[in-house]
Amino acid sequence: MRTSFCFKLQRVTVALALSAALLPAFALPVMEMRAEDFLPMAAELKKSLNLNANQQVLWQQTESKTRNLLRERQSRREHLQAATLEGSKNANVELRDLAKAVDEETTASALEEKLMREWWLTVNDALNETQRQAVVQLVGEQLMRVPDNGARSGGAPRKEEGGEQHRGGRKGGMGGSIGGPGGASISLPGG
Repeated sequence: MRTSFCFKLQRVTVALALSAALLPAFALPVMEMRAEDFLPMAAELKKSLNLNANQQVLWQQTESKTRNLLRERQSRREHLQAATLEGSKNANVELRDLAKAVDEETTASALEEKLMREWWLTVNDALNETQRQAVVQLVGEQLMRVPDNGARSGGAPRKEEGGEQHRGGRKGGMGGSIGGPGGASISLPGG
C-alpha cells in the first residue's frame, strides 16, 4: 500500500515538473478564470463525472444559483452602462462620481466571485477522489490555454449568451473605458 502511494506521488511530481516546463508563455492567468467561462463546460463535465443522486441534486442547485447570480450581475452591469452613458452626456459630469459606481460594481463582483467559488467548492467536497481529479484536470487545461489572437493573456474571447463579447472596451469609433478587476468595465463616449 505504501509503495503504491509513493509511486503515485512520484508520478504526480514528475507530471507537475513536466507540465511546468511545458507551460506556454500565454497561459490563462488564474485571476482571469471566471464562472462565465466554466458554465458552458459544466454539462460535459457533469456527464463525465458520473454523479450519484445526491451529487446530482447538489450540482443542479449550485449551477442554478450560479446562473441566477450571473444573470443578475449582467442586468446590473447593463443598468450601470446605461446610467454611466446618460451621466456622461451631462456637461458638468464628474468622472469621480462615475468611477465610484464602477468601484461599487467591482466590489460587488468580487464578493459574488468568492460566494460562487464557495458554492462550487462545496460541490467539489461532495465528489469522490476520481471525480475530483477530473475537475482538477479541467482546471489545469484551462490554465494552459493559449490565446487565439494574442490580444488577451489567455483563453478564447468570453461570450455572452447572445454571442457578443462583453469584456468592455471599444467596438469602434471614439471612446474610452473605465475598468477594474472583477470584469466591471464601462465605455465612455468621446474619451
